[in-house]
Order: sequence, then C-alpha cells, then structure tokens
Amino acid sequence: MGNSKDQSDVTLFNNQRFRDTDVMFKLSLLLLISSHLVASGKAEMVKNYFYGIVHKQVEWKDAFTLCQDAGGILATIMSPDESQEAREFLNTEKAKDSESPCFPEFQFWLAGQRQNVDQPNLCNRTFYWKTPEGEQDMPFTDWSTGQPDCGWEVEGCMQLNGGHDFKWDDIPCDAQLCALCKIGL
Repeated sequence: MGNSKDQSDVTLFNNQRFRDTDVMFKLSLLLLISSHLVASGKAEMVKNYFYGIVHKQVEWKDAFTLCQDAGGILATIMSPDESQEAREFLNTEKAKDSESPCFPEFQFWLAGQRQNVDQPNLCNRTFYWKTPEGEQDMPFTDWSTGQPDCGWEVEGCMQLNGGHDFKWDDIPCDAQLCALCKIGL
C-alpha cells in the first residue's frame, strides 16, 4: 500500500475550510487566502492577527510546532478583548461543525505552560505564555473556577475549554487536543 497521512481540517476565522493530507501546507495556504480576503474587505481582521483551528488532535508540543511551522503561534490571550474574540470565533465554529475531531469535547491547546514543565515539583510552578521568542508573562488570566488545580500533579499545559464557556484549564501536556493558532498578518 502507498503512504497515507492523517487527514485533518483547518478552519480560519473567515470560515474558509479545506481538507488536505498536509496540515502545514494547508495552514500556509489559508494564511495566503485569509490575507487576500482581509485585503479585499471580505473578512474582518482582528487587530493584526486572526485565529485558526487545526482540526487534528495532537499533544501540546506538536500543536506548538504545527502553529509555528505555519507562520503563527499557538494562541496567546493577552486581554479580555482577545478572550472575547477567541470565544466568538470558537462559538461560531462550534455552531457550524459537529463532525470535526475537535468535537464533542471542544477543547483547544493554548500557548500556556508551567515554567520548567519537564522538571519535578510541577505544581509549584506558575504559568507563562510560551512563544517562539521565549517566555512571556500573562498580563491577563481567564481561568475556569477552581483552576489551575494541577490535577493528578501532572497538569503542566493549558487548554481553552469549550465546556466551561471557553475559560482556561490546566491539563496534562500529552493529552490529545486540537490547536488554536494565532496567525499574524
């Protein structure tokens, strides 16, 4: 038999959706298409970036790489306005697509990670945004009630939880979630 790759979808905020076997090619193509749609006035740009979903469940480190390889980053949420923008984007996606592997859980990786996540005493460490440029403080937080709780003493990464009104929750870094990317224009 020939080579086969997992099929996954990527959706961007402008509701363009494509199916392909190569997630990186698809994200790059959607970045180009979205740039054109924004420039032509057919889509709205949120500040100088837009959100995209990788419709493939992966571990946190793979989500980080997928977004970065596509010219973006695993999503950071730096303000209440950005939190609301991400929530609106994801609610739109949730309403229109129940066949995505991101459903029914509707949980997405964010760039949040505990400092020195691979070291002992994980639960004693604070969260920060991990970007290609390094660690960034969190000027804003939007945790679900009772979070972060470092459940099972292994929750070192951060998700955006659709089951809790898209509030943040800590989760083990090897969980399988879809990625929310933030792609700059």
